[in-house]
Parts: sequence; structure tokens; C-alpha cells
Amino acid sequence: MITARIEYHDASRLAAVNSAALQNNEAETAVLTLYDNGTIRECNEAAAELLDCSPASLTWQHISTIMPQLAETTLMQGEKVNPNLRFLSHIGYGFEVIGLSGVHFACALFFNEVENFGRHCLRLIIRPILTEREMA
Repeated sequence: MITARIEYHDASRLAAVNSAALQNNEAETAVLTLYDNGTIRECNEAAAELLDCSPASLTWQHISTIMPQLAETTLMQGEKVNPNLRFLSHIGYGFEVIGLSGVHFACALFFNEVENFGRHCLRLIIRPILTEREMA
């Protein structure tokens, strides 16, 4: 009985630590929320820092402002992410990103559908890809 309580206590403590780590990681993750037409609805602080701008400077801009490859791409098909974008996201394809200061870099993108007040939006998670030179 005492062993079960200790194991439960340890498991609860581990879950709390993992939850805190996940929240810290989310705070550092660059996230944009887009309308289905590609207009940036929201930009978190981590994305603004990555793109060298303020969150307000990206709001209402089209995603192609910072990701030219997406200029002619349909982001959503109905209420779902474009299957080609989902595939590229899945394989870790490097998208070119241009920060507002003009710096070019490669990022992996992760697309998620979200609903906001009955309207379908797209949450875009941006993860910079380190080059071999940067890893050394």
C-alpha cells in the first residue's frame, strides 16, 4: 500500500514537471494563426522574435510576406489543411522564411486546423532548421 502511494506521488510529480516543461516549450515556440485565405490573424512573441519584428507588424499581412513559397498555395481545402502542405510538414521539408529585417533562413512548418468563433483557421508552428555549420 505504501509503495503504491509512493509510485502514485512520483507519477503525479513527474506529470507536473512534464506539464511545466511543455508550457515553457510552448512559450518558446513560434506560432502564427492564419485565416484560411493566408492572412495572419495572430503572432506570438516567439514568432515575432524569430522574424525580427513586433507581433502587430505581422497581423493582417499575408503569409507570403515572410514565406514566398506560399504565395500561390491554397492553404486550406474546405476545413482541412492542403494535403500537399500536410505531407511537406510531415517529412520536415525546409521552407524558406524571410524575416522582416531581410534575413533568409529555413524552417520546418507544422500545420494544424483550429476553429475560432465558427471560422476555420490554421495554426502554423515554425521551427528553424539548423544547418550543419550552426550545429558545430
